[in-house]
Amino acid sequence: MIKKGIWVTIIFGISTLVQLISQIVVTRLFGANLNLDIFLAAVALPTIIVTVIYGTLNEAFLPLYGEKRAKDAKNADSYFATHILLLAFLSLIIALIMTFLSKPISTLLYGSRGGDFINAVSTQMSYMFYSIPLSVIATLFGTYFYVQKQFIRFPFAQLIGSIVNVLLIISLYPLFGIWALVIAFVINILVQILFVVPHFTFSVNLKNSNLLPLLFVWIPLIIGSFALRSDTLLIRSFGAGLPEGYLVYLNLISKIFSLSAGVMTIGIQIVLLPHIVEYFSNKEHEKAIATINKAKLVALGVSLIVTICVALIAPFVIQILFVGNKFTQQDANITTSLLPLFILPGIGWGINSIFFQPLLALRKQLPLAIIEVLSLTLGWLVGLIFKNQFGILPGITAGLIVLLFSGVIGSELLWQYYKKRLTS
Repeated sequence: MIKKGIWVTIIFGISTLVQLISQIVVTRLFGANLNLDIFLAAVALPTIIVTVIYGTLNEAFLPLYGEKRAKDAKNADSYFATHILLLAFLSLIIALIMTFLSKPISTLLYGSRGGDFINAVSTQMSYMFYSIPLSVIATLFGTYFYVQKQFIRFPFAQLIGSIVNVLLIISLYPLFGIWALVIAFVINILVQILFVVPHFTFSVNLKNSNLLPLLFVWIPLIIGSFALRSDTLLIRSFGAGLPEGYLVYLNLISKIFSLSAGVMTIGIQIVLLPHIVEYFSNKEHEKAIATINKAKLVALGVSLIVTICVALIAPFVIQILFVGNKFTQQDANITTSLLPLFILPGIGWGINSIFFQPLLALRKQLPLAIIEVLSLTLGWLVGLIFKNQFGILPGITAGLIVLLFSGVIGSELLWQYYKKRLTS
């Protein structure tokens, strides 16, 4: 586990470096202006949806597919192919529906910025919703390799996608301007699919067409994960009330903290789930509990160290790497002044997914989803109270802290309850 986790962490570390380079390129090319504000508002919801699919579909499908391979290996490929076909079609329908809803969604989230801003946001958002079926296919292909405990293939494909994303932005910017970011967002996922196409017998069998077992597991995960990932919506919806350019500053700081803390624990997250699923299946409860405890301690320690280091180093990084072209020294000063607001949320970004893993392994998706929805509701309410009393920026910080740590505390309490039942 440790060796595999280290390799996955290294790959995600390189991928994070590429994403940081992407942030540098975008910031220098566009600066803190209205066009980039519009794109950041438009990409928020599609990014959350893609992230939710990547994070939940694997966790929902892996136990079912793994069980199918163990008990009925002969029909496993048919089961896999049938689910790919049905889920790809279903997700395409959802993408079309979301495209028609892009205008009212933009109005709901960013109504304070006016009609022209909303129209531009909804147009870009509608195109990026077509990343939904692509992300479903990519995740299912990745799950195929995870079930076989080949943990490096899908993270490597995501790394290639991130590199292609940067290259497309640089090459398409002179022709398409801000639309280069929209195009790169979609093609990035398409490229990932090409690198994770598995070798299997594509045979569709109607006996395997029942999606209900997967949907019963997946829908609670989607609800809970969407609630958890809505930190980006909270930041950008609240930040829309700030002057032009602040969505760029907030995005830059939140990305630095979330990527840095998250990438150092992603290896633990990816490797932990298949192993504790196996331990629980074999009734090795003590081994599973010991593994979970170690993973949580390591994740907490790593997140704390990384977040503190980022807070200390980020001012110099912003000054050296981001200032130039259209991103000015004044933009850098404003961005640096926002760093203290994201220290505690940075720790939360690093540990929250690790604390959810035991509940996912036990298939307690519905209780976990309830906790996450309550965390979002509480975080948004606290954020609004602080926003009204102390201003937008304190409202963002307070909302993020409550949203992230309510989920961590709630999931830990729930795990302690189920752990007592297992050990007894």
